[in-house]
Amino acid sequence: MKLKTGFVIVMLAGLLSFGLSAQAPGGRGASGAGRGPARGGFPQKTRQLASADVLTRGRGVYETNCASCHAPDLRGVPPKGHSLLHSMIALDDQHGELISPELLKHAAPITLAGGDPAAVAEYIHSVLATTGGQGSPPPRQDAEQLNILVGDPKAGQAYFNANCAGCHSITGDLKGIASKYADAKALQNGWVAGNGGGGRGGRGGNSGEGNPVTVTMADGKKFEGKLVRKDDFLVVLTLADGTRRSIARNGDVPKVEVTDPNAAHKKMALALDDPHNKNLHDVTAYLATLK
Repeated sequence: MKLKTGFVIVMLAGLLSFGLSAQAPGGRGASGAGRGPARGGFPQKTRQLASADVLTRGRGVYETNCASCHAPDLRGVPPKGHSLLHSMIALDDQHGELISPELLKHAAPITLAGGDPAAVAEYIHSVLATTGGQGSPPPRQDAEQLNILVGDPKAGQAYFNANCAGCHSITGDLKGIASKYADAKALQNGWVAGNGGGGRGGRGGNSGEGNPVTVTMADGKKFEGKLVRKDDFLVVLTLADGTRRSIARNGDVPKVEVTDPNAAHKKMALALDDPHNKNLHDVTAYLATLK
């Protein structure tokens, strides 16, 4: 009985493998430009895509006639139109033979000229090919592009002169700061974090690694250097001469004081907070002019 069961399992595995291979669409000839079919997998992932000109045409027709109800990424716009991502007609269609008749039976019949119905079908397949694992939808095509530069540069300059110029200079450490970042979002994240050089900042993060540290022993003796590691049982620091010293800890003994170089900057960043982040955006807009 075990032998028969194993034989049946092997036969089923072979049939399933054959079935998957049979579902994978064949090549479309020389006209089937674009991404080639992969072996096995979801049919929408393995179907040979149409040429770029056909997809461009299909996208234009779709966005003109269909996107207002079904969305550019096929997700649907309830209650006007349902999602096409799991439409069996769209999934079973090969090159428009199922989708084209459905356009004529549409609640508001859609009549397209020439090869437009087939081009629309090819575009739908190209979107379905971008779906994620387990049928998750494709990345949004209509995602809003956020504009960081919404502040007033003049107001930002006034705020900077009143609150930042005591420690920073646009002709010194912040000279050309805008050119050191790839975009306005990175610029805003960088100056708020206190990193005016466009780099990644210190390694320490919340741990304080690399920050100045003073260790005060029970007898009052002090060691000063750069923090390497601190936990409930051990503090490790690099002394001024470059040697590394490890000191065992027992509760709060010895006393460990880590200086955060960005403490004043963090306090300033909190002061930027307001209902609409106006000061934040104003300063970003001003710094974006320093190229």
